[in-house]
Amino acid sequence: MTLPESDETPAAAQQGLSIERWSATSGSDRGSRASLVLHGGGHRWRAHADGNGAVDALMRAVDDALAPLLGEGVALVSYDVHAQGPGHETKGSVTVSVRARGDESAPTYPGRFVSENILEASVGAYVDAVNALLAEAGVDIAAAVPEPGSTDTHETDPEHRTGAKDRIMSAYNN
Repeated sequence: MTLPESDETPAAAQQGLSIERWSATSGSDRGSRASLVLHGGGHRWRAHADGNGAVDALMRAVDDALAPLLGEGVALVSYDVHAQGPGHETKGSVTVSVRARGDESAPTYPGRFVSENILEASVGAYVDAVNALLAEAGVDIAAAVPEPGSTDTHETDPEHRTGAKDRIMSAYNN
C-alpha cells in the first residue's frame, strides 16, 4: 500500500523513503507481526518483525529494513494519537519523535501523518521522523544498498508467491 502524499504529509517524507505497502496482524491470543516494503533512492527495503502490538511490530519492521542506514537504530521518544474530529469515520493524527539509539543527548526528530487507519498513520509518522533524522545526518539513500537477509522477499510478499507458483507449475508440467 502506498501512503498518499498530501498537504498533511510533511516535506521530509516526500523526498526520502516512502511506504510501498505494509501489513500487520495482532490478537489477544497471539503475538503481533508486521511486514512492509519501503521505497527510496531507487531501492526497496523489505522486512518483517514481531512486536508487543501491531504498531510496535510495524516500527520494528522499519528499523530492520533500514538497518544498513540506521546503524544502531533509533529510539522512539514520544508517540501521540489524536482524533481529527468526532465519530468513527474521523481521521487520526499520529505524531512521534525519534532520536539515535544509545545517545540520550541526541536531538529528536519529529514525524507526523494523518490517516483514517491508525496503523497507517503510526507507521507513516515513524517513517517521516526517520526521514528527518536521515536528512539531518546527510545519509544518501540512493548510495545505500539494502542488505540481503531480513530485507529479502518474504513469503508473504506477492513477488515471492509468484515465483513459488511458477516453480510449482514447472514441476507439475514436467
